Amino acid sequence: MENKINSINTIRSRLGFLGLLAVSFANFFIALSYFSSTTVSSGAMFNAGVDVLGAFVCAMLYFGCEGANLDSSDESTKWFRCLILFTSLSFLNNIVLWYLTGNETYGKYCLLLYSITKWFDFSLVLFFYLYVRATLEFKDSVLVRWLNRAISLLLIPMAVLILVNLFVPVCFKVDELGSFTKGSFYWLIDLYLMIVAPLTSFLILHCDVSKRQKAVAFSFIFIPIVHYIATGGVQGYATQYGSVLISLILMYCILFGDRSRKLASTQTELRTATLIQDAMLPNIFPAFPDRPEFDLYASMDTAKEVGGDFYDFFLIDNDHLCMVIADVSGKGVPAALFMMVSKVILQSCAMLGQSSADILNKANEAICSNNETNMFVTVWVGILEISTGTITAANAGHEYPVLMKDGEFKVLKGRHGLVIGAMDGVVYKDYQIKLEPGDKLFLYTDGVPEATNKDLKMFGMDRMLTVLNSNKDASSTVILGKMKEALDEFVSGADRFDDITMMCIGYNGTDHVN
Repeated sequence: MENKINSINTIRSRLGFLGLLAVSFANFFIALSYFSSTTVSSGAMFNAGVDVLGAFVCAMLYFGCEGANLDSSDESTKWFRCLILFTSLSFLNNIVLWYLTGNETYGKYCLLLYSITKWFDFSLVLFFYLYVRATLEFKDSVLVRWLNRAISLLLIPMAVLILVNLFVPVCFKVDELGSFTKGSFYWLIDLYLMIVAPLTSFLILHCDVSKRQKAVAFSFIFIPIVHYIATGGVQGYATQYGSVLISLILMYCILFGDRSRKLASTQTELRTATLIQDAMLPNIFPAFPDRPEFDLYASMDTAKEVGGDFYDFFLIDNDHLCMVIADVSGKGVPAALFMMVSKVILQSCAMLGQSSADILNKANEAICSNNETNMFVTVWVGILEISTGTITAANAGHEYPVLMKDGEFKVLKGRHGLVIGAMDGVVYKDYQIKLEPGDKLFLYTDGVPEATNKDLKMFGMDRMLTVLNSNKDASSTVILGKMKEALDEFVSGADRFDDITMMCIGYNGTDHVN
């Protein structure tokens, strides 16, 4: 939380600095315009000041996307940032045009800059389409897929047209002083805009969103059109991209505001789901303070707000302790829901007093009977007979347990069955583990050996065994704590992609009973 606050404060500082620069530069150029000796340079100064202000406002919006707690990897945010970036570049391109126009030495380069301006216009229209498609969530259909192809492919002839116009100015031309003149085929330059704008408008009309969101999206199309009509289509006019910027500000305030509120609501629901999930797992330790025959501890750290891993332990009767550790396929909310269902089914089957294999057989039958999502879960189930130290276990595609016997932790490979939920009619088999006083059993999900650092290297089984053997004389609580420390040090700030769930039981024997 502290890092998040520091990040937001940094962004606010950037925005304040950019705002100060924008006002300073704009006022500087506008002030110079009043002291300029000629009308042309005076207008250029004023227009440059307006464009500088627009470029800095774009920069503030760009950083503001991060300040609004919007995921930078999100499709909608990505295309909106592209819109802002190209609008800012358009402002900067305009600034250069103001100073080259009327200059006998450099005026000839204005043709290239005007060509770049038109290419920026095409890019803005394309990015706008991609942005509203991601934000308003167009329903996937044959029509939408064909429109996607058409809008992308139309850029190719437009690019060729711009390139040809550099050598054969059929659409527009520029004289030696940089003055812009429309050609007889100038309408071809606007053809892309005239095709894409109506198509995008059609899709916006058929989106299942509020009228306010539709109106804001339409502003990107209609505000520049109204401006174009009002100014008579004057090329290079100072407010040309100002109208685009107004629409971007509206979209930022309205569409991003709605998304932020929706995101906040989702995060609240996820926090509630996290509390419910945590409450379903036994998390009060020591779990059985009146049972000195064994020492048991477990933990789960989720990669997201809610996880798909789970563990469980409970006394079936006074002499039998059932232990479960499992890993559901997938991540997030679907995995968490499947996890809760699986946990309840496994516990219900275990309380019938059956063997570990029978528990998995019944659980698989119940889950396969109504598994439309085709999800599955790996499960290890073990029932410890406390009086003898014998564990009757069954494994449904889960990681092999690690057993400490004779003072050393080693991977214990036993019978391995198919995952739960993959196929109906699977028959699981029991196998036994004999614990002597002082022995320990470590259970885990694949998030432990597969924890990955920034160099994309995995923690691995060897490191896991090294940590276990370095703390073999410690309690179960300490062993899991040391393993967590080793994992955090290895990962060293890299994003975690999988849940990490561990359980450790140390068998003390019946001699500890008073």
